Amino acid sequence: MKTPNKKAANTVAVQGNLAALGTDAGGLFLIDLATASVLRAFQGHTGNVWSVIFDGNEIISGGYGDRTVRVWDKMSGQETLRIDAGAKVYSVAAHENLLVAGLDNSTVRVFDRQRASGGPRHVLTEATSYVYAVAIDAQRMVSGSNDNKVRVYAVPSFRLVRVLEGHSSYVTSVALEGDRIVSGASDNTVRLWDARSGAKLHALQGHSLSVTSVSLLGSETVSGSFDKSVRFWDAETGASTRALDGTEAVRPIEEVLGAPPTSAAEEALKAALANGDPAELG
Repeated sequence: MKTPNKKAANTVAVQGNLAALGTDAGGLFLIDLATASVLRAFQGHTGNVWSVIFDGNEIISGGYGDRTVRVWDKMSGQETLRIDAGAKVYSVAAHENLLVAGLDNSTVRVFDRQRASGGPRHVLTEATSYVYAVAIDAQRMVSGSNDNKVRVYAVPSFRLVRVLEGHSSYVTSVALEGDRIVSGASDNTVRLWDARSGAKLHALQGHSLSVTSVSLLGSETVSGSFDKSVRFWDAETGASTRALDGTEAVRPIEEVLGAPPTSAAEEALKAALANGDPAELG
């Protein structure tokens, strides 16, 4: 499908059968993947949206153009929190009350939702160039930056624990799950690391252009690249298991995503919007 505002698609997050899509020109949309229909257009960003995540019943977005982090209620579409990040936002991450933003001024800023108006709780300055990617869980926060490094911080102190080196070009994406960290970079590789020791587990080669997105899904690592492919890797062995290049036959969304049935709340959202004010759809 074309993006609803016909602008470049920069970022997407998936939750069950729903997708949140951020585009150029301030576009932020909630999409029903099963029908490729637009459920809601969120109004507020005034520049390109480069990062979006789901956080329970909320959607969190990062504005590169307007330098804000915004929190939205998924059901009502209302903006519930707006934070001036202080610089252009490349990436956002969240855990409980903590919101993390990777910025173009070489910093990571950590905000507490309850006290966001008072400014950042932490400003991390160890990176020496743009911070393109951040991820956080209960134990760690990880960043990837234009200086080719992955940095690991302890949570909640945000003390720098270690620096992971190995990429030969800028790190565009990071993810963590349990004791694994995965990073993708413009050197066309995906790297897996032991989060406890910092040991390099695997260097995954197969993409022919920059890797722009990575995730950890249980026993698999998934990566997306400018080479127009998505690749799946065995997280234990590092072996490539399959690649998707867009020529595959159309399959049911539940089969593709392994997604659970849409929740009653999401069905109610779809029904309400289907029968509601068309203005909700932008």
